[in-house]
Amino acid sequence: MTKIIFRVFISVIPFLLVKCVIDTFDTRLRIVNKTPETVFISLSKSDRLKTFPVVVDLIKRDTLWDEMRWTPSMDSSIHIPPSSGSWVNYINEKCEDSTLTVFLFDKEFLKAVPPDSVVARQLYSKKYSYKVKDLEKLQWRIEYVE
Repeated sequence: MTKIIFRVFISVIPFLLVKCVIDTFDTRLRIVNKTPETVFISLSKSDRLKTFPVVVDLIKRDTLWDEMRWTPSMDSSIHIPPSSGSWVNYINEKCEDSTLTVFLFDKEFLKAVPPDSVVARQLYSKKYSYKVKDLEKLQWRIEYVE
């Protein structure tokens, strides 16, 4: 009996370890910036902005770099891991209507618009909403084009 339990244990552990490693390193989601400006990125489980996505220093007006995901201009990209698990599980289990929403903001837009207006009036440079099947068709690559 002990040998059977040991064999089951030995055969299950590698599977669980591989699954955990794959989930931890799921960086297949990539956002490509095709514009001449730096773009800031906010991912949401909802189709609405619920909070201002970044803290902007009202004196310096330029603390965006430390607070948000961003990608510089012209064909640069950023790979983004989910906050937990795999993208498929994250989207299907944690996002409203199993839809991931990507909000993109131009740097100058974020510096110019008051934070309360962004949320109250739902202001952003671009918004994309995707289900897993949509992202799979795009090979998990979202392109931001003006």
